[in-house]
Amino acid sequence: MNSAVVYVGVDVAKAHLDVAWAERSRRFANGKNGWGALIKWIKQSALPVHLICEASGGYERGLLDAAEQNGIKLSLVQANRVRQYARAAGILAKTDKVDARVLCAFGSAMQPEPTLPLSVQQKQLRELETQRRHLSRMLVAEQNRLAQLNEKNYSA
Repeated sequence: MNSAVVYVGVDVAKAHLDVAWAERSRRFANGKNGWGALIKWIKQSALPVHLICEASGGYERGLLDAAEQNGIKLSLVQANRVRQYARAAGILAKTDKVDARVLCAFGSAMQPEPTLPLSVQQKQLRELETQRRHLSRMLVAEQNRLAQLNEKNYSA
């Protein structure tokens, strides 16, 4: 067990980051200024800091990049694992602030390995794959709508 690391839980939302660090908690904007303020705040620690957050539909990407650029370890953990941890600890409430505290406790207890940063090519491929998946779903939806049209009334 490596107790010389400070685990900081970050609950990521579209507009903001709720951060729990030991008994302290703060909210930062989920944008360039917020990431900078968060990095500045956690660099006050005399010990190495390890951020813990869940994947949040892409809203965590900027935080991942900011942490990587500043040499801060970050673990992107599965939401299901964290939720199971919270249930086992008897934490049933689910708010952004509570989630940040749970992520902090999860990090301290489980000490997950840092998520390896993606190369520029990997990031581009992930974005393209996400867009492709979105377009494929839209195509299926439109094909389903087309099948519902009364073909007698429409001729090409």
